Amino acid sequence: MNIYFEQLGLINKGELNLKGFTLLCGPNNTGKTYAMYSLYGLLNKKFEVHFYFLPYFLRQLAEKNVYQVDWRDLMAQHFDNIIRQIEDSFHKQLPRLFSVGESEFSNTKIKLTFDRDALLQRAINNEWKTKLSLGKEQDWFLYIEKAPNQTTLTLSLRETNLPQQILIAFISSHIVKLIFSNISRRCFLLPAERSGLNLFFKELSSIRNRLLHQAQKYHINPMEVLQDLMASRYAEPVSDYIEFLNNLDAVKKHKGQFCATAQEIQNKILKGQYEVSPHGDVYFLPHNSGQIPLHFTSSTVKTFFGLVFYLNHLAQKGDCLMIDEPELNLHPENQRTLVRILVALVNAGLKIIVSTHSSYIVRELNNLILFNRDFRQSTELKKKYGYAPTDALDSRQISAYLFDHNKITPLKFIPDEGIIAETFDNVIRSLNQSSH
Repeated sequence: MNIYFEQLGLINKGELNLKGFTLLCGPNNTGKTYAMYSLYGLLNKKFEVHFYFLPYFLRQLAEKNVYQVDWRDLMAQHFDNIIRQIEDSFHKQLPRLFSVGESEFSNTKIKLTFDRDALLQRAINNEWKTKLSLGKEQDWFLYIEKAPNQTTLTLSLRETNLPQQILIAFISSHIVKLIFSNISRRCFLLPAERSGLNLFFKELSSIRNRLLHQAQKYHINPMEVLQDLMASRYAEPVSDYIEFLNNLDAVKKHKGQFCATAQEIQNKILKGQYEVSPHGDVYFLPHNSGQIPLHFTSSTVKTFFGLVFYLNHLAQKGDCLMIDEPELNLHPENQRTLVRILVALVNAGLKIIVSTHSSYIVRELNNLILFNRDFRQSTELKKKYGYAPTDALDSRQISAYLFDHNKITPLKFIPDEGIIAETFDNVIRSLNQSSH
């Protein structure tokens, strides 16, 4: 999928092609966070779309209770209009996504480009079963199913007085999920503010509860206070991260598919383990030492909690992990270690998007790209510099972009050198010259 932006915050224009590992780099204040938040909203389907052709389907359903659609025919007839409706619906949600006024995005344009044939084939290959129900799953009102490797989509409707708009919204949302299924199942973003949020999220929740208590005490309508609190002053990716932290007790009941990677981060970078109490308090247990509260730990330990907890309890293959400034509070050697871990996640089926200012991250990515090539000294060099035999990244799995001068430019790639990031090289060259 390609995403074209025009007049998005500081970005006059630019296009991104999302791959297994997508790298956004460049100077401060060049629009990387605008792009990250927009990608987050798009990949998490944070928009509501009602496809124009669905009322006809529902009329057929009302008459027959069962209606079959050929997915191939549906895409042939409506694909372009489906994508345009997704673009328009997402554009309307940008003010809410960024928690700003509508005028901020009045001139913004977003265009999506998909490989129609590849998307169609993936949809045909996949099995699809979903039910709209209230209460027990067996008490469903609408059931949609498609067998794997088949093109027929079957919609079954039970007698119901549900408003048509609810049915349209439900079917539309699942068509969107099917379209985005190979790009990302769901998306998790670690914001640049994560270190402070990891530390103060309980205080933020406590303040909210105290305000509601005071409202009741002084006979102020608590619903008005709650509505004001819900009108978040944060962009949605930050609000969602705070919500994730507030639900640690529920989240830890789940098990992610990358627990071993979470353990690797704790062993190699943090030298200890996180623990979450039944009350949601976060502690750290350094190796060969006792338990200490998170606020008493190093900045690195504070910063990494969200990533470790996500990998332990939520991450699944096909998901997308987004990290704003992965180098935050990390020594260069640990930055290199983190890059190897992120590349291993990509190779295991997790998609990664990062925005960075770190030349160490780009250089380590280049090392892993070069190690994917078969050359005579590869094994010897890996052993000498502490790389695992599997430390490698296929260059076809990565896309890299420079944000500068109000535009997005694809970074050059040279087979024998990797990604050419002149934005870092120029600064390093200038520093070297000025120090001699």
